[in-house]
Amino acid sequence: MRRTFRDSGLDGRVRLAFSDCLGPCSEANVVFLYLEGRPHWFRRMNTIEPFAALLDWTRERAGDTPLPPPLASRSFAWTGGGLGPEPPIADAP
Repeated sequence: MRRTFRDSGLDGRVRLAFSDCLGPCSEANVVFLYLEGRPHWFRRMNTIEPFAALLDWTRERAGDTPLPPPLASRSFAWTGGGLGPEPPIADAP
């Protein structure tokens, strides 16, 4: 993921940090993106493909560009507390 981020061209415009649980640990790996004054949470970002799609969306979006399908199913709202949201997607086999 670090290599994919480095190759994305977002270094210097987007900060990437790896940490322990951000709160909704039941949905690991969770990515939090604060963009244009809005929080965006993404669940189960466990492979390069959805992470690369997120970087592409971040780099190319303008205004309210909708999330592409691979990200829409991983997006959730969370304000803190509890175990996190109910998962709408199944773990990969």
